[in-house]
Amino acid sequence: MAATAAGKQLAELGKAKGDFAKATPFGSQYFALLLLYLSLIFVPEALWLTWNFPHWETMHLAGSLEDIPAWGIVLSAVGDIAVAVLGYWVAYRLLSRGRFYAAHLQWVLGYFLFFFVLMCGWDGKGWQRFMYDPTVRGGVLWTPGTYMSPVDFATSRVALTLYAMALPTILPLVIWGYLWLREGFSLHGLSQEKASAKAAAGVGSYLAGVGIALVSAGVVTALIHLFSPHLWLPLSYALGFLVFLLPSYLLALKKGRPLHRVFQKYFLTD
Repeated sequence: MAATAAGKQLAELGKAKGDFAKATPFGSQYFALLLLYLSLIFVPEALWLTWNFPHWETMHLAGSLEDIPAWGIVLSAVGDIAVAVLGYWVAYRLLSRGRFYAAHLQWVLGYFLFFFVLMCGWDGKGWQRFMYDPTVRGGVLWTPGTYMSPVDFATSRVALTLYAMALPTILPLVIWGYLWLREGFSLHGLSQEKASAKAAAGVGSYLAGVGIALVSAGVVTALIHLFSPHLWLPLSYALGFLVFLLPSYLLALKKGRPLHRVFQKYFLTD
């Protein structure tokens, strides 16, 4: 999302030749702010959750902090940064080639996979793992089929911590998204007033895209649960994805379809 919010600016960088500082996204203010966000907010939050809720943060693969090797925590922190940088670089490469829509589809896909892991996981029980906090259940570890009611989980220590982290996690993305989109629309020749209005609508479209990814992950998870009693689990996964993604592409994702038209209206797209 960081790269596509600055899509116009990065597309111009991608056209620069000869000067590495100008021709690479890694020399831009957008990448510098992304690294600051990762190092000062996102990764520290992940480490905080791991320290206080190692069972929940590892989807209950670990029963305590002592069960997690030091290299596992380091690898997790490095992985968070590496995945974000890779996504930024891939989006930049697409933007520099004028493939704005593909760059936007990348972050939608990223959120879809994120929510799918939380809901379904590798065994179809991701949502059960998510909805269980042992720290308010007397330290009793999670077992398959165990989960808390939405009301109970909403007031758990894990949930309260997530609430506290929500503002510092989301607010910078909203502010930067608005400012970078407005800057891009201004470079595109729009007046300041129109650029501000389209930037605000663009931020709303980002939030709607995250919501679409969330609902889509829920639908695929439901399909997998529908198929799994009758089929081998990996086959249920494959069929669930196929049944959902094929009509979604034909009806919503393909160029000229609703999602593409929305991105054309509120973003600078191909």
